Amino acid sequence: MNYPDMISIVKKHLAESYNCTEKDFDSDKLVVTEHPEDSGAAMRAVCFGGAAIFSVKPGMIPDFKRIFEGQKPDWIFESKNLIMLSEILYLHGHNVDNIYQYYIPDPSLPKTAPKYETEIIESGFEKYKGEELAKEVFDLESHGPIAFAITGKKNGKIVAMAAAFKESSELWKISIAVAPEERFSFGAENILALAKDAVLERGKIPYYGGAFSRNISPNTGSSAGFFPCWTQIHSRPRDDEFLNLHGTRK
Repeated sequence: MNYPDMISIVKKHLAESYNCTEKDFDSDKLVVTEHPEDSGAAMRAVCFGGAAIFSVKPGMIPDFKRIFEGQKPDWIFESKNLIMLSEILYLHGHNVDNIYQYYIPDPSLPKTAPKYETEIIESGFEKYKGEELAKEVFDLESHGPIAFAITGKKNGKIVAMAAAFKESSELWKISIAVAPEERFSFGAENILALAKDAVLERGKIPYYGGAFSRNISPNTGSSAGFFPCWTQIHSRPRDDEFLNLHGTRK
């Protein structure tokens, strides 16, 4: 799989998730689409390629189209505009939750040599859940079934671990954990790169980002061969005292 193929697959996945077309990502526009009232977050947005797609609940569409009219996608990265976006969400009973960056690798890079004694595990994950590192890695199982895990041992002790989760049929998320004594010896970079290579060997796209990647910094990712690909913005319901006093728009 080459990099253009990976981008094409990511584009298809995001179009399905944000109720838009793949061509929307090449439009250099801010696009507002509708998602059902019961779909979770009131607003979900993605910046990818030349576009920004905002998938919002039906009652929010007029307000979003009004503030986006005539604007370019980079509008949302200016602080004054983020404040305006937050104000619109606030009136609808929501706040901006988080802005997350997501990363995919360059598949043309050479494979990584392991610095540990490694083992790939494809079943029987339960027996590892007593391990401290495994608790960090497998804590994210709710994001999808585990495809495989990799352990890195030194002197018989597991000091690094990674797992790949099946986000979709073609995109697999990676989670890692390393022992404290390995955090300054490129242990995280090595186990992440090994997991990346193992996912690519299976014909899938490895990626990381968002809340589930708490052990992967941008520096760790770039050292392992990953680069920024798309950005997501989510909202969450307001929980402040004024909700009961003023109500929200429908």
